[in-house]
Amino acid sequence: MKTRLALTAYSLIWSLLLPVVLLRLWLKGRRQPDYRLRWPERMGHWPLYPQGCLWIHAVSVGETIAAKPLVEQWQQRHPDIPILLTTMTPTGSATVRKLFGTTVHHAYLPWDMPGLQRKLVKRLQPRLLVIMETELWPNLIHACRRAEVPVLLANARLSEQSQRGYQRVRALTRPMLRSLSGIAAQHTPDADRFAALGVDARKLQVTGSIKFDITLDTRTRDLSKQLSKAIGKRPIWIAASTHEGEDEVLLKAHGKLKIKLPDALLILVPRHPERADRIAGLLYKQHFQFARRSLDQVPNADQSVFLIDSLGELMTFFGLAQAAFIGNSLNGGGGHNPIEPASVGVPVLIGPSYTNFQTIIEAMRAEQAVVMVHSVDELRDRLLGLLQSKDLRDTYGQRAYLFYQQQQGALKRLMGWIENLLNRNPELADPLRQPTQPEPVDEKNGNS
Repeated sequence: MKTRLALTAYSLIWSLLLPVVLLRLWLKGRRQPDYRLRWPERMGHWPLYPQGCLWIHAVSVGETIAAKPLVEQWQQRHPDIPILLTTMTPTGSATVRKLFGTTVHHAYLPWDMPGLQRKLVKRLQPRLLVIMETELWPNLIHACRRAEVPVLLANARLSEQSQRGYQRVRALTRPMLRSLSGIAAQHTPDADRFAALGVDARKLQVTGSIKFDITLDTRTRDLSKQLSKAIGKRPIWIAASTHEGEDEVLLKAHGKLKIKLPDALLILVPRHPERADRIAGLLYKQHFQFARRSLDQVPNADQSVFLIDSLGELMTFFGLAQAAFIGNSLNGGGGHNPIEPASVGVPVLIGPSYTNFQTIIEAMRAEQAVVMVHSVDELRDRLLGLLQSKDLRDTYGQRAYLFYQQQQGALKRLMGWIENLLNRNPELADPLRQPTQPEPVDEKNGNS
């Protein structure tokens, strides 16, 4: 009774807030016009409903990129079963098209109102819903449970803050979590937090992060080589996935770096490309000569910044760099994924804020596979050392790459679990009955 009341109250709140949500989308559309497009999809009106699909939900860019190894392996193993990939943001949508083209079906996930989700699940009749990381919607999961559609939370992570939030509304979240068919947690602390919220231990397995199973495809590798040849030999560092408030700091560090290395090039990649015009204005103001990716420009010898205002090309530019700084870590934002530069053997630098990937960063620190910086001057000094010394670059790059290699294997474990759920074999679908493998990261307190 309490569960039903909580779900009813949640659905009522959604109905009351819908005009506010629509207004917010419209206002966001002033700066990002794509938010004003495809509204019918958000109400469950799609051009196509691929029945019997493997349904993967990835809220935005990071989750979509994380799903790439899973999508590619599924397409190789089951070319006859279509994939539906849903997102919530225009940047997520653009990333789907960039990575997969028309090889997957794609649409926005409707807002979490009970009628919309019931109709959607009924029309799709999916074989399985895989939710990436922690994008949990109570009415969606309830609709899948009623239709007997298995739901697997993959690459799952749960911070202490999110755990406290779920505990505050446990009448709603506990039955939702218990309705899941399984949770493939990235690391032990994540699994422990889910267990503390009431998830049955038989539905929990620590599989590691499938982000470690990324591979550099031939097209990306070839593009990196072409750009490297066009740019020429010069010291290059990348600031990846930067956020508001960091660009000024990074440009200050780059200006100081250029005193010692006049030909140094900064590849600046904002997390949200819609900020590119503001960053371009900042570059003009500070008298930096720069090239823009969206204009198909390649930096010449006089240009010291390459502004990447495009989506889905980050791995290409990691392949160009001799050192990589991870954004959202100097502004208290919690950091971003350090795995991608490590996968191509590039030395990794990060600021003091990395709670979003704390388990991974702490493990990398233990292996001396990441460089910590706390100030503009420290960032400049560390970059100067790495860009001037090939031996130092090789040392940190090899440590990062070795760490990346040691953590692989999560995709194999996740694929096995998915296929067991699809076979609907209760014994095989129980993760505790599968052969277990060692925990991929030596755990410490924190979130991955």
